[in-house]
Amino acid sequence: MDESDIPGAQADDLSTLEDDTRELSPSPNRASSNDGTELAEDLLRRCYELLKELEVFQKYLEEQKREHTVELKPFRNSISAESKSLERLRLANPESDRTVHTLRSSNLPFHTAVWDAAKTTTGLVAFTKRFYWDTPPSRSTKRAHQAKRRCALADIVAQDGQQWIKVSTVTETRLLFELAKAGWEGADSDSDSDEDGMLVNGLAHTTIQDPVSPDINGPKSPNKEDDDDERVEIIRQAQDLQRAALAHKAHYRHPSITFILPKISQNPPEEIVRILDTVRSTGATVQLGPPSPSSDLQSVFQTLAPDTFANLTPTLNIDCTILLALVSDLSHSATAPEPWFQKAISRQIELEKQEQLLPSTLWPAMAGRELVCTEAAARRMNEIVDTIGTENERKRSDLLLVSLGQKQARSSEDLRAVFAELSNYAIPPEWRIPIKVLEFDEENISYLPPAAEAVKRSLTAINQSVFLYGWLSGLTTLTSNRTVVRQIEEIVEGAEGEQVGPKVWLCATARSLVGKEKSRRDMKSSGKGE
Repeated sequence: MDESDIPGAQADDLSTLEDDTRELSPSPNRASSNDGTELAEDLLRRCYELLKELEVFQKYLEEQKREHTVELKPFRNSISAESKSLERLRLANPESDRTVHTLRSSNLPFHTAVWDAAKTTTGLVAFTKRFYWDTPPSRSTKRAHQAKRRCALADIVAQDGQQWIKVSTVTETRLLFELAKAGWEGADSDSDSDEDGMLVNGLAHTTIQDPVSPDINGPKSPNKEDDDDERVEIIRQAQDLQRAALAHKAHYRHPSITFILPKISQNPPEEIVRILDTVRSTGATVQLGPPSPSSDLQSVFQTLAPDTFANLTPTLNIDCTILLALVSDLSHSATAPEPWFQKAISRQIELEKQEQLLPSTLWPAMAGRELVCTEAAARRMNEIVDTIGTENERKRSDLLLVSLGQKQARSSEDLRAVFAELSNYAIPPEWRIPIKVLEFDEENISYLPPAAEAVKRSLTAINQSVFLYGWLSGLTTLTSNRTVVRQIEEIVEGAEGEQVGPKVWLCATARSLVGKEKSRRDMKSSGKGE
């Protein structure tokens, strides 16, 4: 049975429930009222504690305005469903063998192991995430003729998507049982192959194949499904995760894979060592024994969901979309809607009411960092401001930039003081203005990876200037141009080899200039829109 066919549980969870129950309570020949009642109370207490920690973590994410950056809901819902099941069992007949058996089959030990493992990571992205490695069927293919897509399940996605973690509560006893059931045979540990070449890390089994076929989308052999069923589960998971990892990239790199096995000792039997070596042969890292997260939740959360600005470079490359956000009236004052406003501007007004872009996002990102932009970005921003900008937007624009080599007429402190007169918000003293305008020749990209040529051809002149400069200089580029960022990633990640593209920090929302009705109509008709 495939994992997706098992409601409310992972396939490997179910395969290890029998072993989990030995940890939950003794195994008497016959259930007693005391056994069932105590077991139910203990499980519920632990379940409530786990849900409470997740609730505290959710509040922490909301305080940091990062609740949309972590997919927490599916994991939390699964544990909530488990708590409701345990509550029903607590009211059932505690002397019933069925009741006690069901309590001992709880998924709570697995959920707890996943959460404990997550608390030792950083840059958490999601729980219970499926990754597909085959090509999706075309829309024209009838559902009845569509082959079932192959996927791998990561229990935790961390390091901003660059690490997939699989947690398995399988026991040593269970692994040895799987070995026997699959027909594996022990062999000399010093041997890498037998006469027929069928030994893999000292384990003989006719169905073990290369961890990944050279063509991950290629046709499957007639016996592929049978082979999958016969494999030891943890090895199948490792091979499937490797296939999926080769089909995905995060920040230009294939994710790494980590197996966490809380119930496998640091010195397991030789037969299990060989299984683990086979898992490692796929490129996965294996951690044995239970994770040991800190009991200081505040410290754990700070590591689990770190400051989004921590990895920004000391100098930031500012693109035109951010320059406009820094001078827009929408960013600095409450703007009353007008009938002639475009839908995008009306939407931005509502967003600004909910979350003030400058004090909550842009100023913290820029705090204490040098700020630069290319001449093309500055020129484009000035063109837009001169064409449709309000009086205050033009004043802010005049304060914001200084050309390279041009003498700075005012100190940063004076500029911030004048800027404060044009804003409803207090200007942070760490904001280093003016932004220095630099010249950049986008023809000089020979030092970039080969994919840079394709990236350049796909971009407009202004975006060539902004993103190629940031790429060549190694600076983080601040932008709200999601379309261009996705376009660059697709080109670089689709190129041959593991090429690394520009460092980009994507602002989730943009701010346009308010402008004036006639000026906006004139600009739109002339084709000079933002």
